[in-house]
Amino acid sequence: MARPREFTTDDVVAKAMDCFWNGSYAGTSTEDLCRSTGLSRSSLYNTFKSKNEIYRQALQRYGVAKDVERQAYLTRTGTGRELLRALLDDVIVGQFDVENQRSCMVVNAAVEVGRSDAEIAGLARHSLAEFHDLLVVLIDRGRLDGTIADGPSSDELADVVHATLNGLQVAARVADSDAANRRAVDTLMGLIR
Repeated sequence: MARPREFTTDDVVAKAMDCFWNGSYAGTSTEDLCRSTGLSRSSLYNTFKSKNEIYRQALQRYGVAKDVERQAYLTRTGTGRELLRALLDDVIVGQFDVENQRSCMVVNAAVEVGRSDAEIAGLARHSLAEFHDLLVVLIDRGRLDGTIADGPSSDELADVVHATLNGLQVAARVADSDAANRRAVDTLMGLIR
C-alpha cells in the first residue's frame, strides 16, 4: 500500500518558486529543489514529472501573485503620475531590498529560458503584457488628470517605461547599489511631462 502524501502541491510549488527565483532555472539543481521543498527526488518527480514542469508551475504561481500586486495599483488613490512613480519605485525596492537581489522572475525567465522553451516564453509574454497593460492604465489616468501630458500614445509611452524597467531588472542582478536604477527612474519621470 502506498504511503499517503504528506505535502500539498501548492506548498511545494511555492518553495520551488523561491528556489528558482533565488537562483535560476539552469542554476537550480534537483538537489536544490529537494532541499528547499523537503521532498525526496522520487516524490518530486512522481508529483511533477520533470524539472521543467516544476519551473512552469512556479512561474505561473509567480505570475498570479504579480497579477494581484498589479491590481492593487488600480485601487490606490493618487494621480496617474504619482501611481506610475510609486510603481517604478516599488520595482526598485523589490530589486534591492531583498537579500538576494532577485529581480523579476518573469524577466529572468525571458532572458534565460525564453527562446528555448515555447511554453515558458508564452507564460513570460503573458505576464509582461499584463504589466504593460497596467502601465497603459496608469499613463491614461495621468493624462485624464493632467499630470502626464499628451505626446506619444499611452501604449508607446508604456513600451518605453516597460523596456527601461526590464533593462533595470537585468542590471540589478549585478549592481552593488540602487543608485543607477534610481537615477534612471528619476530621468525617465523627468522625460515624461
